[in-house]
Amino acid sequence: MKKQQSKKNNHTKIQIFEIFSMATLFVALGFAIFGMSKTVSDIDKAAIAKTPDAILASAGVSEDKNVFLSVAYFDQKADECIDLYDDNSWKAAEGRQFEWTECGYYNKGLEQGMVSYQLNDEYLPVAKGGNLTSNRGLKDMNRWFNAVDGKSASYTGNLKLDYRSDIAEFSFYKDEFYPLDEVEFSNGDVANKDRHNHLFTMNFAVPFTPLLSGQERFEIVADDDTFVYVGDKLAIDLGGIHSEMPGRFSINEKGEVYAGVGLQDMAYTGITVDANSGSIVRIFHADRDSEDSVFKIRFTGMNLSVTDAKLADREDEGLQIAYDPTDPTYVAPLGETSVVKPDNTKGFILLVTVEGIMVLVFAILLAFSIRGMVRRKVAEAQNK
Repeated sequence: MKKQQSKKNNHTKIQIFEIFSMATLFVALGFAIFGMSKTVSDIDKAAIAKTPDAILASAGVSEDKNVFLSVAYFDQKADECIDLYDDNSWKAAEGRQFEWTECGYYNKGLEQGMVSYQLNDEYLPVAKGGNLTSNRGLKDMNRWFNAVDGKSASYTGNLKLDYRSDIAEFSFYKDEFYPLDEVEFSNGDVANKDRHNHLFTMNFAVPFTPLLSGQERFEIVADDDTFVYVGDKLAIDLGGIHSEMPGRFSINEKGEVYAGVGLQDMAYTGITVDANSGSIVRIFHADRDSEDSVFKIRFTGMNLSVTDAKLADREDEGLQIAYDPTDPTYVAPLGETSVVKPDNTKGFILLVTVEGIMVLVFAILLAFSIRGMVRRKVAEAQNK
C-alpha cells in the first residue's frame, strides 16, 4: 500500500515538473520570439545615442574620399596708420580695423563682446562697438564679410577636410594659413612684406542634424577674431587681435550647447538644439595683423550633411559639405545626404549576443522538458 502511494506521489511530482517545464518553455519561447523581432536597425538606434565609436560614415565617405568645405573669403586692404595717442585717437580706434603691427601700436589679447549674441537678418555678425581699444572700437563690420569698394574684395574657395570614419571626425589643420596669397587686390600692402597675404576674413557654415548622443563636439584654434554661432546665436567668442587660442563647444543629451575658450570652464550658452531637426554651425574668422596665421577646426561625432558634387572650380570629384557660401541666409540642409550612421557590425554582434542568450535559455529549458517526459515514461513503465 505504501509502495503504491509512493509511486502515486512520484507520478504527481513528475506531472507537476512536466507542467512547469512546459510552461517555462512557452515563456522562454515568447522571450526568444520577442528578442528575434529586434532588428539590427533597432539596436543600432540605441547604440548611436550612447556609443561614439558606433558612428561611421555612409554615402560612400571614407578616409580616401575627398570631402570639401565651401568658404567665402574677403581680402582686406590695410587701413591708414593713425597714431592712437594724437588728437584723433578716437578715429584710429574706431576706423583702423586691419593691420596693427606695422603701425606703431600693437595690443594682443582676447576681447570678448565685440559682436552681438544674435546674427542679423542676413546671418552675419553685428558689431557692438564698446570700449575704444584697439580691438573693441568697432561700430561697423560691413567690410568684413561683404565686398566694399576700396576696402575688401570677395573670393570663393574650398577647404579639404581630413576624415576619420572610426570616430566620425572631420578636421582641418594649418599652422601657416594664408588662403589668399595668390590674389592681387591687396598685393603690396605693408602687411604683406613676407609675401604672405595676412589681412583677410572668411566665413562658412556646416549644417548638421543633432543626435543628442552626449558625444557631439566642435573645436577650433585660431589667431585673431573668430566667432562661432550655432544656429544664429553666439557659442564661441574669440574676438580681438590675439595669438592662437582654442575654443570649443559640446552638445549634451538634452540638446544644450556648452562652450568655453582658452582655459575657461565650459558654460551653458543659452543655445538648445532639437534632436533630428536641422541645425547649422556658422564660423566667422578674421586675420587682422601681419604676424602668424593659424586655423584649425574639428567636428567629432556630429551628424554633418554632405552632398555628392563635382566642384566647379577644380577637377576633384568628391563630397561637399552641403552649404552655399554665396547665400548668407542659408539656414539648414534640405534633403542632402546624412554622413553618419551606426556601426552595423557592432549592432549585429549585439543582436547575436542577445538572441544567442535567448536560444541558450530555450535549449536548456527544452532539455529539462525532455528529461521530464522521459522520467514520466520511465515511471509509467515501472507502475505497469
